[in-house]
Amino acid sequence: MSDKEHNQPDLHKREGTEPGEAQAAPSAEPSPQPPYTGAAGSGQSPSSVSSAMAGVESGKLIDLLRNPSSALNLQPQKDWMYGAIGAIVGVIGFFFWIWCFQEAIKQKLFSVLGNLFLYSILGMATPGKYFLIGLFSVVLLVGTLTVLGNWQGARKRNWMEVVTLQGSSQLLFGAVWIVSGLLAFMSLQLSMLLGAAALLINLLLLVAQAQDFHEVSRERRFLYIVYAMGIYMLLLFFVYSIIV
Repeated sequence: MSDKEHNQPDLHKREGTEPGEAQAAPSAEPSPQPPYTGAAGSGQSPSSVSSAMAGVESGKLIDLLRNPSSALNLQPQKDWMYGAIGAIVGVIGFFFWIWCFQEAIKQKLFSVLGNLFLYSILGMATPGKYFLIGLFSVVLLVGTLTVLGNWQGARKRNWMEVVTLQGSSQLLFGAVWIVSGLLAFMSLQLSMLLGAAALLINLLLLVAQAQDFHEVSRERRFLYIVYAMGIYMLLLFFVYSIIV
């Protein structure tokens, strides 16, 4: 047998194995990636909340205390925690101011026994009701401005954007109401003046920011303010009547 005939089986064997090896190589495909659910999913997991809390910068909080309009520089996808912090501080501050103001009045007008008797009789004197009133006040105002803004404005906003902008702007006012509450034990007039001024400025700021945020045209701004304030006051009246 010649060398040529002796090498033919090896050649055929090699030709039979090489296509199989070529087919086996592409079989190692990468595993499919999990679908992306988006930053604004149905809810925030505990790990995402803890990571957001860890990412809170004191410098941004100080900027919000100095100027609530700096909330316009926040990015809702990663800075939403500032809106949550501001909203919580605002509600707690409003509750603290009203509660301290009432306690200061009772201390000035009634004795210790009379104070306890009045506190037990008046159901509206419970601190929990003041907290609910402050909470509903902020939620109803921001909700009304958002719904009407998405209806009459040129730009629609989701709730994460609204919470980030409007919620973070409440940080300063919450701090002012806390100071107003402490001042009530020294001067009721000064406490009322500072707290009422903070309420008025806060209302004006939220309305102005909502107009720019939703890009409400000039010819619609008057009706926007009228509708928003009318609906807000009506809803707040019903909530106050139910709670108190």
